[in-house]
Parts: sequence; C-alpha cells; structure tokens
Amino acid sequence: MILGCDGMRRGLVLAVVAAVMATGTTTFGQTPAAMCGADSLYLYSPATVNPRLIGGDRPGVMVSWPDLDPLQVTCFALTDSAGLGFTVTATGGFRDRVDRQLVFTAAGSGEVGAAQSSNLVFDWISEGSSTYGRLAGVVNLANNGGFRYWNEASGLWTTVNDGLPFSWRQVNCMALARGADGVLLAGLSRGSPPQGDPTGLWRHAGGAWTRLAPDVFGVGNLITDIAVSPASNDRFAVGTATRGLYVTSDGGATFTQWRSELDPSVPATTNYKISAIEWTSTSLVVAVTGLGVFVSTTEGSSFVATDFRVPIDRDVAGGAQGVPDVRDLVADPADPDRLVAALWQHACYESTDGGFTWIDRYGDLNAGGEAGTWVRNGARVAIVAGSPSTILLGLAQQGLYRTADGGATWTLVAGDLQPAAVQLQDFSIVNVPGRPGAVAVFEDGHGLLRSEDGGATWVMAPVQAALNLGFHLLPGWATGDLLLGSWGGGVYVEDAVLPLNETYTGGTSQELRSLDLGLNVTFSRGPVFRGDMFRIKAQTFQGWAVWRSSEADPDDMTLVGLYDRVNPEDCIVGFCGDRSYQVIPRCFAAKRAACFEFSTPDTVRFFDDEIYNGFGYNYAVTSFDYGNTALTSPADNRATLVFSPRWVGDLGSPFPGSGNRVFLQVNEPPAHPIQGDVIYAFPNPVRRGVGFPGREGERVAITNLPEGASVRIFTVAGDDVRELGPELQSGGQIYWGTDNGDGQPVAPGVYLYKVEMPQREAYWGRIVVIR
Repeated sequence: MILGCDGMRRGLVLAVVAAVMATGTTTFGQTPAAMCGADSLYLYSPATVNPRLIGGDRPGVMVSWPDLDPLQVTCFALTDSAGLGFTVTATGGFRDRVDRQLVFTAAGSGEVGAAQSSNLVFDWISEGSSTYGRLAGVVNLANNGGFRYWNEASGLWTTVNDGLPFSWRQVNCMALARGADGVLLAGLSRGSPPQGDPTGLWRHAGGAWTRLAPDVFGVGNLITDIAVSPASNDRFAVGTATRGLYVTSDGGATFTQWRSELDPSVPATTNYKISAIEWTSTSLVVAVTGLGVFVSTTEGSSFVATDFRVPIDRDVAGGAQGVPDVRDLVADPADPDRLVAALWQHACYESTDGGFTWIDRYGDLNAGGEAGTWVRNGARVAIVAGSPSTILLGLAQQGLYRTADGGATWTLVAGDLQPAAVQLQDFSIVNVPGRPGAVAVFEDGHGLLRSEDGGATWVMAPVQAALNLGFHLLPGWATGDLLLGSWGGGVYVEDAVLPLNETYTGGTSQELRSLDLGLNVTFSRGPVFRGDMFRIKAQTFQGWAVWRSSEADPDDMTLVGLYDRVNPEDCIVGFCGDRSYQVIPRCFAAKRAACFEFSTPDTVRFFDDEIYNGFGYNYAVTSFDYGNTALTSPADNRATLVFSPRWVGDLGSPFPGSGNRVFLQVNEPPAHPIQGDVIYAFPNPVRRGVGFPGREGERVAITNLPEGASVRIFTVAGDDVRELGPELQSGGQIYWGTDNGDGQPVAPGVYLYKVEMPQREAYWGRIVVIR
C-alpha cells in the first residue's frame, strides 16, 4: 500500500512526497509505477465531510463522505521483468480491497503469438498469505488453436478466430456446423479436459465470431452437436450433454427445449444427452443416449420416436434388443432420405426413409466368429460424394474402414499411416469440395489424411495444422479448402489485451472468482523460455479513520473510529447506530468498525454517539495504511499507521493535501418532560479511553430526565445491579459509574436501565459495557 513498514521504505515515500511538495502543488495524481513497485502508495483524504446531528432512539452525529476514486487511490507496477526476450505491459486499474503481489512463471518455451505445436503457458498466482483468498490463473500465448482454415490455392493454414477471447487457456470446438453463405455455428468450451468449462454457442458471420443465447447455453450446458436446416440459417438445432435438444427458428433469439417431450411414454430423467443430429431437406433426425432416435418432418416443431433397436449381444441368436448408441449421423449428399449412422459397439447402420427405419450394415466386420469380436465402436461415418455405395467408417481404437459395396465387405485403409490403433479415439470425415472422389479425415491426436480415390489409398497431408487435436472437420468455401475446429490450443495474438479476471483457474478461491481484478497484461512478440518470470505489485489503501477534536483545540484530534477494509475490528456485531447489535464477550479489539456504514453506493458513513449537547466538535476523515501487506497476514499488520492529511499542513501526515476538517455545533433544545423516547445514555457503548475526561470507560450519563426521576440498573437476566435515586440528578442527568451496589466495577456486557418518573410511565433502555 503506501508507506512501507520499515524506516527505509518510509524514508523513500517521504522523499517522494518532499519532491512533489517542492513543486509548490498540494495535490498529486496516482502513485507512479516506480514508487508503487518500491512498495509505496500515495494516500488521499475525501474532498468533503458532512457531519449532521440525528435524533431518534439513538441520537448522535452521522458523519458521511464520498468514497475515493479507486483509480486514484490504488497503484500497480510491473517488476522483475528485466532480461525477458519479450515486452510485457500491465494496464487497467486495481480493484481488489487488499494488496496483491502476482507472480507469473512460464511453463514452456516458444514465441509469443506463434502457431507452434505446443502451448505457451504462463501460470500466475498471488503470493503471500491466503487469509484474504488466493488468486490464480493461466494465460496461453500460443496462436495454434481455435479454427484453422486450409486454403488449397495458397497451400497455407490460416486462422478464423476473430472475435474469440484471447484470454481463454484453450479454445475447444465441441460441435461445429455450416449453414449457407459461409455461416458457421460452434459449441465451445475452454476447459482442460475439453469437456470442462463450457462457454456456449457461437456464430461466425461477417468475418467474426459472436456469442448467441448466453442465458441458454451458459456454464454447465455443454454443447455436443449442431445441425442447420438447409432451408434457412435461422433454423438450427443444438444438442447438449445433459439438457436435451434446443431448436430455434429465429436465429437463436428464442429456443424450444426438447427433453422428455421427445417421448412422453418414457419416464422422465435428469439427463438427456444428444449424441448426434442431422438436418436434411426432408427431416431432422436426433439421437438421444439411452432413449433412441427421433425424427421430425415439421422443422423441429414435433418429433416421432422410431423403433430403431440393435441386438444387445450378437453372439446370441434372436437375443434381446436394445437402444442404439449413435455417435454420428450423416446424409447422402445425393439423397436426403438416405442416412448412415456410426454406432458404438454396432459399427454402422443405414436408413433409406429419412431415419424412421434402419438396416444393419455390419457386413463382415465380425467375420472372425469368436465371441465378442462383433464389438465395433463406430465413432464417425461418411458417404463418399458421387459414389453412394462407398462408405468410410472410423472405428475407435481400430482405425479407418472402407466399404465400396454398401457395407457387405469392409477393408482397413490407411493402416500404414496411422499410429497404434489404441490411440485412435475420434475421427472427422468429409468430402473435399469441388474435387469428386476426394475425401479427408482428421484423426484426433494424429493429424490430417487425404485421399483422391474415394478413400482407397491415403497420404498424410504434407502441410499439417499447428495442432493435431480436433474433433470437427468441415468442407471449406472453395475447391479443395477445409475448416478444422481444433481443441486444446490458444488463439493469442501479439499485443492483445488479457484481462486477468478472465484467466482465473480453479486455484482462485471460490469467493474471489467473480472479482473483477481490473488489471490487464499485454505481451509483445518475442521468445519465451521455460522459467521466465515477472511480477505485478498492486496496492490499495487499508481503510478509513475518523477524527474528532473540541472547538477549543481543533488540532488536537482524537482517533474515534478505524475501519480496516481487510480486517474490521470491533466488540459488537451489527451497526452501532441502532440498538439491535450484540456484544462480543471477552473482546479487546474495539476500534468502532461497527459504527461504519456502506449501504449507499459511493458513500461511507460513521456514527458517533460520544458527543454532548452544548459543545462544538471538529471532524475529519482520512485514509490510512500499514504499507504493502501483500505478503503478510492480519496478525503481522502491526506497523505504525500512516494517514492522509486532515487539514492543510497536517504534521501528522507525510502527504500534501487540503484535508477536510469541518466544525459542528451541537445545540439541541431541552426535551419535553413527557417525551420519554428522547431519553438516552451516553457514551454508549462504554469503552476504555472514551467518554468523560478522567472517567473514560467508566462513567455513563442517562440524560433528558424530568425532575424527580430515578434510575435502576439490571442485568439482562433481571438481577439488580444499582439503584440511582432522584437526589443524584443534576441538570436533567443521572450518572452511573458502571459499578454495582458494593462499588465494584461491573463485568463487560449488556445492562438494562429503567427510568422511573412521576409524570409518566417508566422508560427502559440498554447500556453496553466494553472493558
């Protein structure tokens, strides 16, 4: 924060302030970065203070003042960055309530913003005590992920990432569909593994990505598949991992959700996973895990459940049938009523009536005859354009298979190009646009393969994307072009701004995950080496101090209230400005933090009941600090406090400024003798160091008493403590020395007082004693 906790740091700040004052100015701006990096912070006082007398059940003075501008009273600085091969810049305005020291460490090597084969990650964390919560995050400075476009004419991969946040650790394309005129829809996430941290539905049009329906596809709603109607880009269906199917006809402005409504005859569950969707010119076909396949011929306004079932065990002739686990649905490019499906455990099936009935296209895939060899986990499937009998099928952990006779016989292809079959888990297969017989397959974790003869022979693409991770490959917009939706990579562009609050990870304390830290970092192009490190020091003032002095000696101000924004201390719970608070027993940390009130935005208030009628008081409000506390805990904050000025030339502050000291005269008219509601006790609470001179922390006055009144003191249990007769009354007041009938000091706690008066009914009140 401001002045350091040791003499050297204090001397540094005093020297800086002296230099500022030497210019003849009495105000100054935000703490310079160099001073902030040296653990110094300029302190400011509010421009104005407004004390006003209030009556009611608890009379006193309410002091109010405007909150300080956080951009002026905080600072941040980049440190320990010398010798780095790149330039890092910190911008923004610090918004946390505690000092922070953030350390950034490179977990790998590479070039900022480069399309490299591995990520370029900086992990960052707040150093020091975790008492105030921990901040942690990660930034990925590689530009190797997101959407990569293969341009056949240029022989280059380019990015299609405009509009995507640079701050995501990784961009995971979990679903991808193409409409007319180059419009794209994608379901994205940013987590690791990729199924974690869903980030919604995105649309690419006009050269950039924008997010759609964040209230529908928010955190926790992972998108699994998307299909666009051939009739209109405004009609599309979105499948999710647990919440069923969403269909829109107005471009995503509104959605109809389908879960149990798909088949009301089936008991409702809590999990509706959409595993595959295909939308043709005649039907919308949807596969739901555990429920089956559903068809709509009404553009998604109604659905029919099909009877599509598969043998549970192919080794048992005529055995039981079960619901198919469909992983992919694809229509014949030449016949919208013909579809093929990739099935987990059951390889491939075909429909020729728009998805209502299905035929086994298993063929000779279980020709071995041994029990269990029939299990073939179909992941992706495609029909070769112009050759309707040729089907390509990706089998998880087995490889890429091809049939040229509609599924009667299958052949393993590209086996010599593929890694160990066990590593092959997912595929994406497409027809290459404008090239009859040309097909491409992207094998997740392996790369892009190309074929020019309908999948009979294959080669690895000579130019691969930066990452070999991807679940989705689409035809591009020109002959030979392809679009890859990758996962696991970054999309950072040099000099892009990264808001740190958008890079939080699970290492950030739960209560801080919504904190807008206000700080940004930017990285220029340059080499990064594993272990490269830099820090950001960020400071803010510790809290508020309220001061009061008598009319006779305005400069002799007493600290009457201290509010530590990190560790407010008091011996009561609640607001001291009303009578509903509770006393904390055996508490010795009464700094009157409970007398501060923050319910009005941009305004702070302090209630002071330790005032007396007929006297004048000066009030001032300052900010205060302990020094940079980023690396300390509350127990360590015992350094001498430093305060902003209370008036011009305030020798109690090392900072220039006009202060805000203001005078208030307390002149209340005498109370009518029957108005018992203006009877009150002061000071209340009774605490050490506060109250009547010479009797601080001991004496309390019950005031505005009519003639002949007496006072009885009780414990909250009703036990008598002390009786004060009318003979003790002086000037409408009776004084109690917080003692019992034997003259012994009472224990700390809450006491009741009863005022008995000849003119009216008795009046009850409460006195709090804090020892």
